[in-house]
Amino acid sequence: MDVEGIYRKSGGNGQVQSIREGFERSNEFDVSDPDLDIHAVTSLLKQYFRRLPTPLITYDVYDKLLDSVQISDDEKRIASMRNAIQGLPTCHRDCLEFLIFHLARVVERVQDNLMTPLNVAVVFAPTIMRPESLSREMTDTQTKNQAIQFLIENSNNVFLEDH
Repeated sequence: MDVEGIYRKSGGNGQVQSIREGFERSNEFDVSDPDLDIHAVTSLLKQYFRRLPTPLITYDVYDKLLDSVQISDDEKRIASMRNAIQGLPTCHRDCLEFLIFHLARVVERVQDNLMTPLNVAVVFAPTIMRPESLSREMTDTQTKNQAIQFLIENSNNVFLEDH
């Protein structure tokens, strides 16, 4: 997590393909092998999310999450985002929570990796959420980035029940 530009920089196609083939051969494929380029590993993860037929943040939840960004009061925004996320299928919600907490840990290493919450959001927003209508892809970019940035910065408050 301390590699500069983690998730922002792309890995080589050959190594990305090699890692993909490793996962296709075995669920036990070890991505912690120090010989693997971390950028190839992170590129494959982003590809996986981009290629899902239904995005991690589903079409049904997409607008609710974007609408939450417009709420200026943080407590109300957190409640709105939590409510929107509860609308995800359980497997999507659990995966999103795991991913967001991972990305929050990446951001904690900003001194080493130079990945701010906004940098991470810019990389992941189009990867895990997309509108059903491609015509909105460009117009929603900033709001999607803000939504993911807020989730990363407020992960405990959004995802943990006791907050």
